[in-house]
Amino acid sequence: MKFFVKSASKSSPRLGVLKDINKRENLKLDTPLAMLYTRGGSIPHITHEVYQICCKDPQIIQIPVVSTYQFHDAMEGYPGSISEFVGMKSCISCVTVQDPGDLTQPGHHYKDYMPLWTRSGKILLNSEKYMDIIETFKPDMYYLLSDGDTNIASAQKRVTKAVDNTNAFVMAPITGGYCLKSRKRCLDLIKEKELIDGFLIDGLHNNGPEVEFLTYTEIKDVIDLVVREVPENKLLAVQGCWNPVAIVKMVQKGIDIFDTSYCYIVTERSSALTFSLDKNSNMTGFEINLRQLRYADDFQPILPGLAVQELLGSLLLTIHNIHHFMKFFEKIRSCIADGTLSELEKLVSKQFEEYQDEIMQGKEKKVLNEEN
Repeated sequence: MKFFVKSASKSSPRLGVLKDINKRENLKLDTPLAMLYTRGGSIPHITHEVYQICCKDPQIIQIPVVSTYQFHDAMEGYPGSISEFVGMKSCISCVTVQDPGDLTQPGHHYKDYMPLWTRSGKILLNSEKYMDIIETFKPDMYYLLSDGDTNIASAQKRVTKAVDNTNAFVMAPITGGYCLKSRKRCLDLIKEKELIDGFLIDGLHNNGPEVEFLTYTEIKDVIDLVVREVPENKLLAVQGCWNPVAIVKMVQKGIDIFDTSYCYIVTERSSALTFSLDKNSNMTGFEINLRQLRYADDFQPILPGLAVQELLGSLLLTIHNIHHFMKFFEKIRSCIADGTLSELEKLVSKQFEEYQDEIMQGKEKKVLNEEN
């Protein structure tokens, strides 16, 4: 797999393409894009059959080791890849370490080991074991091991062996928290490595729903440093439940890859994304919560013209939210192409701010009612 930048300058929005993908020579994936978030190799609430109905085009699926660690023993000797093993053969697989939809427990660090809280409890993962998993899973792309604060560097020989055995696209984590000196030190160590195809800006958060409320202002200095220092031809990724406003602002700086874990947390609170992508369309609000009584007898589509099946509960919401999120990224790419990304940012920001104001007003009203 190779990444090509179509046109861009540093610290600006850019269009790119992933192509020459293993065994899929004719497949091209345009960036910026969002990988499909999975848990245990499955999109939450969606069966593989429903996925085939809803997603006609191949997508990149995010495979967190923390939720698939138990597959390693079962796949020993298995000739296929992790995407084939989980029943999503048509998808491009990207192995990550942590689950961006779940809060990562802080602390518990050991020298040269990273703790993972799997379904079977805590396990300690070092670079040797992690690269064994990568060789067994045979993903199309993967992030190198990192604890979010300090790189756990694999020996060059070991990484080279894994790359040769998997022929995968390798993403290196850039760590150091919010300390710019630490980030710079990490960058200086890895940015010129020949084996590295792209970079993950790691360590900005501990994953989970709280990421939604991180503002771009809080991460701006780190993003600026990384974008300024890395080579222009390298893919740049972040992971986590970033809200659409933060996503657009990061795209404006040149970030290429995100994920749909935000759709997961919105679905888990029984909500549907409804923010407008066109200033000329009717604005129905940023999102709606289907637990509200006003929707109990409302059988209209969530959005007019929505091209998904009207099913029930979490399945419907997951399909809707992923569909809307993917349309959001299509709009981002078209806005980059015609130079109107700043207008989209203003449109989405206005709706998100109104949504946050509604939440705060609701909380204040609840407090007053409890006091009375």
